[in-house]
Amino acid sequence: MKKLLPLVAVGLVTCLQSSYAAIENFTVSLDGAQDGGGARTGTGSGTLTLDTTADTLTFNNITWSGISADSTASHIHGPAAPGVNAGVIYFLSAPQPFTTVGPGIRSGTISGVMNLTNPTQNGIAYTVPQQIADLEAGLWYINVHSDGTQGGFPGGEIRGQILLVPEPSTLALLGLGAGALVWRLRRKS
Repeated sequence: MKKLLPLVAVGLVTCLQSSYAAIENFTVSLDGAQDGGGARTGTGSGTLTLDTTADTLTFNNITWSGISADSTASHIHGPAAPGVNAGVIYFLSAPQPFTTVGPGIRSGTISGVMNLTNPTQNGIAYTVPQQIADLEAGLWYINVHSDGTQGGFPGGEIRGQILLVPEPSTLALLGLGAGALVWRLRRKS
């Protein structure tokens, strides 16, 4: 048991250190069902990278297409669980340059690097550390809105929760530590 403890300790320390990593990867999958279903059409997907040292969020060419009417806006909303609506945190279209929306545009790409700031959410300061915690908890979502005068959905046509991708090394180390502990306990019996 004395030989096993240092191995388990190293594994746990490594897992804890990686949970505070400067770079974190996320994925998003957008569709009409997440925004309420009905006649909503369109899909989208892609990845994001959060740099917790520089407080930036990079959109790695998230593509969306097939919405039922011309696009009117694109935002990050939150904090909210899947299926729950929340206010806008960041604009992804005008005045921001991350995606283009407007007449005749029913597909696009969200790309670029966004600096996290301290916006006000419902009249309360929403600090960068709070934002990062909510993002890591899966409480942010991307929403693409479409033109209601064309039969679209001004409240949002496609939506997707932004979800943290677990680090393979963290899972592997945790599995290795758990396996070693089980092996040791069986051997002792």
